[in-house]
Parts: sequence; C-alpha cells; structure tokens
Amino acid sequence: MSGWEHVAQAIAAGDASRTADEVLRLDTAGCHETARRLPRHIGPARQATQEHFDRLRAQITTENEHHRKTFIDAEVARGLSEDEAFHRWWSTGSYRAHHHDVDWTMRDDWIAPMLVAGAGTLGGAAAVATWIFRRDFAGRNGNLPLEPLLRVIAARPPEWQADLAVRVAGRLRGTSRQRADGTVALALELLRRTGAPLPDHEPLVAAWASTPPDLDDDPLAEHLIPRLFEAEGVGRLLRDDRGAEGQDGRRSWLHALRDLAEAGRIEREALVDGCVRRFLRGGSTTDLRFFVRLHDLLEPRHSPERMRDYLRLLPAAPGPVAELALRQLRGGDGLSGEDVNDAVAALLFRPEGKLVRAGLTLLDQAARAAGDDLDHLAPALVSAFLCESYEVRQRSVRLAVKHARRFTPAGAEAVREAADALPPDLAALLAEAYGATTTPPGSSDPGGFEAAELPAFSAPGRRPFPGPIKDLADTFDQLHHEYSLDRWLDGFVRNPHNRKHPQALQRHPRLHRHEPLHRPRQGHLITATARPS
Repeated sequence: MSGWEHVAQAIAAGDASRTADEVLRLDTAGCHETARRLPRHIGPARQATQEHFDRLRAQITTENEHHRKTFIDAEVARGLSEDEAFHRWWSTGSYRAHHHDVDWTMRDDWIAPMLVAGAGTLGGAAAVATWIFRRDFAGRNGNLPLEPLLRVIAARPPEWQADLAVRVAGRLRGTSRQRADGTVALALELLRRTGAPLPDHEPLVAAWASTPPDLDDDPLAEHLIPRLFEAEGVGRLLRDDRGAEGQDGRRSWLHALRDLAEAGRIEREALVDGCVRRFLRGGSTTDLRFFVRLHDLLEPRHSPERMRDYLRLLPAAPGPVAELALRQLRGGDGLSGEDVNDAVAALLFRPEGKLVRAGLTLLDQAARAAGDDLDHLAPALVSAFLCESYEVRQRSVRLAVKHARRFTPAGAEAVREAADALPPDLAALLAEAYGATTTPPGSSDPGGFEAAELPAFSAPGRRPFPGPIKDLADTFDQLHHEYSLDRWLDGFVRNPHNRKHPQALQRHPRLHRHEPLHRPRQGHLITATARPS
C-alpha cells in the first residue's frame, strides 16, 4: 500500500497518534500525495465516521431494548402488569444498570487525525494555519490532538515552525471555545518552543491569562506581563480572582504576580504603574476589579509622581477605583491647596454618598492641618456650596463657620459671595460668621439685564359653549359639525324622557341600515346609546 493509504486507514480508525506515526514515515512524494488528497477526503471521512456511529447507535439501542423487554417479561410472569413492570424497571435501578448511551463525540473522531495529517504534509505555514482553523473542523466536540500535532510540527524546519506559531497566535479570538478545545494551548506551546517574536495581538494576552499561571518557568511571562495592563478582556477574564486557590487547584494570578515581585524578577513599582495606567484608560467596574485587587495586594509606597494620576481618577472612575485613589491621596503627604481643591470638587459631585462624605472629611482634615491662612481652601468650600445634596451643603456651611477666623478678608469675601447659591437658612447661618452679602450701589448684572414692569395682559374672551341638542332624532345624521357629539350626548343625559321613549330614534332609517356616520367611532357610540337595553 502507498503512504497515503496508510494515512487514510489511520484517519478511518480515528487514531491521531497513529496518523502522526504514518505521516512521519512518508517520503517527499508521499507527503505531496497526502497533501493533495486531504481536502477531497474531508467528505468521505465525515461520512464514514457518521455511518460507523449510526451502526453503533443502532446496536446499543437494540441491546437496551432487549434488556428492557427481558426484565418486563420476567416481572409479568410473576403476576405484575406491564405498566407496573415498566415502573419497577425504571425506578429500581435496572434501567441504569443495563442502559448504555452512545458517545456522541464519536461523530468527530475523524477530525483529530485529519488535523495531524494536514499539519505534517501541507507545504507552507500559512496553509497549515488555515487548515487548523478550517470551518469543517470548527464544530468539533473533542480537544485538539496536542501531542501528535506537536510531533509532526517538530519535524519541520525551525523557521517554518516559528512562522506557524505566529500565524496560529494571530488567529486567536479570545473565545471560550478556543480555550476549551485546545487551540489556546497549541498556540502558546508553539510560541514557547520556537521562541518566535510575539505578535501585537490582544486576544493572545487574554488567552495567556486564561491559563494557570506558572510564571517562574514560562518564557512568555517576561513579554506578556506588561501587556496584561493594556489588552482588553484581561480584567473581565480575571474578575473572579480573589487571591485564593481555585477548587480545581489552579493558582491565583494575584499571588503569582505578587510572588514574582517579591522574588525580584519584576519591579513592584512597574506592576503598580501598570495598574494605574489601566485605571486611567477607563473601563467598567468588572473590567477593573482584578487590577484594584492587585494594586491593594502590592501595597504600593507613596509616590509623588503618581499623585496627579490618582487625582485624575476621582471624578469619573468606577467607585472601587475612586476609593483606591482616595486612600492613596490620604496616605500621601504634601498635598497642595490646589490638589485638595481638585479632589474635593471631584468627590462632591460623584453619585456615591460615601465618596461625597469622604470629600468633606478630606476638606476638614486639610483645614486642620493647614496654618492660619485657609484662603487656598476657599474654592473647595465654594464647590461644596454648589452640591445638590442639602446634607453636603449643611456640613460644608458648618465647616466654613468652624474655620471662619482662619480666612483672610479676601478669602472670607470669596466664601461670602458664594452664599447666594445656598438655601436661605444656610445662607443666614453663614452670614452670622462672614457677614451678609452686599451689592455695591449702581452695580448691575454682568449680563446687562434690568428688570422692568411687564405690560398688562388680558386673556381674549371665549365664546359661550352651545347648549344641549334637544331634538335627538332629527339631528342624528348631523353629528359631523363642531361639538355636535358632545351636545347630542349632553341632550341625551339632560332629557330623561328621550331615554324613556326612544321610538323616534329606533325608527331612524340610518340606524336600521347601519350606515356609517362621518365619524364611525361616534356613530357606534350613539347607536349603542339609542338602542334599548
């Protein structure tokens, strides 16, 4: 037999390992013949496997039916009815003891050896990558035959293997199917074995993050760890990582990265900076939860260079990220008055009440830590006066009154001018400490508006509404005029004698012919009203 025939027999047997052995025995001519015949062999291979599956399924069905019939006949012979015998067969465990199910994944047994044969015989790396991701093989139920595939690929030249590794990695899409069927494992293993340059492909980073972390011995770690903070999908993939070992024994990515930093293989500050960069890029709470936990686990030291970044996170970042940034700002020293103003202004207009209260607390702490001059905190107080929450305004007024003597005349004037935005009761409380607001004589509004007396306005007269229609029968077909329906119903309600003696209405020819009025809805209403109940 030819080399192709041996390969075809291994494919028919559904044995990927045997197929790899046959492919490695092929000479150049045999490889060319196999590569030429493989695409046309997809249909026959699928059909042969399906026929084998159908035969096996029919055989198993016959055996199950035989066991059921034998059990029921024996029970009927003991005096039970067929229904009672069937119930006993189902409920006593005899069904489970003798019933066998066919393995539905057998229908895809032809795919694994076909993949191995193509990977070992097709010419270019691009052709093999296309073959692996061919649509005919996409619906397989089993995993990729990783070991046989790697065996036939290893027989190719190193440059060819590196090219294939890059092409397979570039075909990753970050789907759960690719993670489950072995495509991700194949791509990562090819990259590790060949040392090929990693493509700039975000799904590759997410695919690597979906595998258990073995960062000590993984040659990809050095290149892919910095990309964890840049690739979309990583945070969502690791959102449930809480630092504990999983039920399947998988190690936590949080602990793996922390241990790597403690071992000195990667700078701790580099990981912290990566988390901050990821926060600044934005995202939902789900996308950023993992990086918040990593940031807290690393326990970063105070860094003046990162203070401005934390301030930028306060206005619009998700709640957990904003809380993290606020903790870092509180733990740091040397916040300037401008920084405090920016932080308070950002926190006071957030929807979370906890962060709003934290902003007022930060303002109070900054005021107590400052000297006798609090003018640099006046803009923060003004921002608090503009908050929509009455509780926040009330606390800010109390805070302003508490520190009123520590403002210079210029600072006090700024606070006093902002009192116009407060409710009257709070403005009066503020005026007791800062004085009432005064408007200089002759001053006018910056917009040039001057109040003037409005001209007298009188509403136009209204025509009296027509009275009710008294002759209901003669006006039955004239209801298309203005207010006619309203007047007709008004007359029907106001004149009870018309309801008691509706003969005139009943004799109306249009009522008997059911001819539509100009407004069908009105006609149906009057018809139903006129007819005796």
